[in-house]
Amino acid sequence: MRFTFHRKSAALSQQPDLWTIRITCDPASCERIEALWEDQALAVSVLAPPRKPTASVEVLVEGQPDENAVRARLAPVADELRDLTIESVGNLDWIKKVSGDFPPLPIARWTVFGAAHRDKIKDFSLALQIDATSAFGTGEHPTTRGCLLQLDALLTQQPALAHGRMLDMGCGSGILAMAYAKATQGYALGVDSDELSVEIANENVLINEVSARVSFIVGLGYAPPKVAQDAPFDLIMSNIFAQPLCEMAPDLNSHLKPGGWVILSGLLLEQEEAVRNAHLAQGLTLENVLHIGEWSILTLRRPIVSPLA
Repeated sequence: MRFTFHRKSAALSQQPDLWTIRITCDPASCERIEALWEDQALAVSVLAPPRKPTASVEVLVEGQPDENAVRARLAPVADELRDLTIESVGNLDWIKKVSGDFPPLPIARWTVFGAAHRDKIKDFSLALQIDATSAFGTGEHPTTRGCLLQLDALLTQQPALAHGRMLDMGCGSGILAMAYAKATQGYALGVDSDELSVEIANENVLINEVSARVSFIVGLGYAPPKVAQDAPFDLIMSNIFAQPLCEMAPDLNSHLKPGGWVILSGLLLEQEEAVRNAHLAQGLTLENVLHIGEWSILTLRRPIVSPLA
């Protein structure tokens, strides 16, 4: 079973009217169905037992969904659906229950865990407490996991990054910036346009005891003056959506140090070419591509231009 909280979970009302859309489908369809709900779901859980002919995807939303609208959203995978039900969650504290059901999650050198499992953590040096009620970024989603895997590999291959400056553009819960800070002696800045996400990220900084080297601010893209003040960055990571990644490629390049590195995700396989080309057009070079299911994670680099060039 895999569980993912999406960014909208940061904006739950005080007494949310929660509903579950339960989809029975072919196992191969699970990640495509999850991707269709990226902009709408509060959370998604996937149950795909090995060697079973069917799988289940449960989508948590706020407010009673219209069945016709749900079916229209699922139209790209309609032939692979077996059953669809829509039910009210009622008074169950669903988020609290699920956060307690999932054990600490090892990803590369880090371990991501919720407060309910804090007593199970023996070494906090590379442990990240990210509670499931926070903004997007608990480590469960393939794009977050992929970014951490790529970051782990990059820090191993490029030891100089251990003393660098990192930018987490679209920081959500702040997991990527805090993971960088926990693994290095460097400094990280996170930016997000959602005020509640930044509030939660700043709470996470205190919980994880990295406030001396991690800062989070509210802002739209690269516009905040703080971003320009801290630039150029040795590493920029951004796990958002394909379109804003393409639109911000020029700003990313202008805030990246020559020889600096980039890790991008939040894009489906079919969106990879557009995101890649937008950054290649800025003169960046593609260094690595990681695919996890339907998702793509790109690692790029800005070349070091010779003074004589």
